[in-house]
Amino acid sequence: MLDLKQQAKGFLEESSYVTYEYHGCFDIAAKKDVLLFLKILLNVDAFQKEQAKNLKIISNNLDGYPMLIGIQTNREKLKQGIVYERFEMPTLSLKTFEELICHSIFPRIYRDRGGLYVEIDSEVLKEARRNRNLTQRELAEAVGINKKAIYEHEKKQLRMLLNIAEKLEHMLNEKIIKDAGVFKKYNEHGKPEDFLEKNIGKNLENIGFKTDFVKQSPLDVFAKEKSLIVSDIEIDKRRMKRRATDLKNFINIVKKPALLKTEKAKKDELLGIPLIERKELEEMERKELIKRAKKAI
Repeated sequence: MLDLKQQAKGFLEESSYVTYEYHGCFDIAAKKDVLLFLKILLNVDAFQKEQAKNLKIISNNLDGYPMLIGIQTNREKLKQGIVYERFEMPTLSLKTFEELICHSIFPRIYRDRGGLYVEIDSEVLKEARRNRNLTQRELAEAVGINKKAIYEHEKKQLRMLLNIAEKLEHMLNEKIIKDAGVFKKYNEHGKPEDFLEKNIGKNLENIGFKTDFVKQSPLDVFAKEKSLIVSDIEIDKRRMKRRATDLKNFINIVKKPALLKTEKAKKDELLGIPLIERKELEEMERKELIKRAKKAI
């Protein structure tokens, strides 16, 4: 059997996604109509909080969608058509992922500690109840729940136990269950880790950029003004070429301007990515920085 990562990559490429493999907070970045960041693990309980945080940060800054793909938890195999969650991250079986990517079949059911849940379309529920000339109390009593539950589900999008939702659909003769939200957005941010990152972050902010920091990825810092620049910060010259290769492959997917920042540089660029010394950055204007970074794409 093919490696789990290679199977997921195969589904993406069959569906005309451009892919890039990495070993960090994500294992595959894939781009077609949307940008996906996938972490792939045999046992999804091995997914760590720090990985989730960095996956959310990189997805937030690049307008992408993160997912966790796996086979099992410590207690059970992941079932087809069900969305599990780890650190708020949509978690899918390989088969569910294949259906989503290759056939646009969205899962509908969430697995939680309390059982199986679905999301209810509030407006459809309300309209269907009124079309049947039922009060909230009458509908609730018919399916064995209290009036408050119907009131709350008509007021806002909430999850409901699958068996109750199915009773409501049967009672109302209307589809009220929504597809599960597998494409999720996050508002996660990171902080600089060391003195060099803090110094470079301060320099970028002084010339008008908002910065964000990420770990376990091909880059360290995002600099955002009207446009976004992705950047890696590296002091170790021996690591710089490998990091430049990772960054180059990454920006080929995300199509964003990029820079390599270091203490001292003998060249102006590495693998087509502009090299900028920290002291040079202190004297550079925003427009010049953006112009240099665009040379990478």
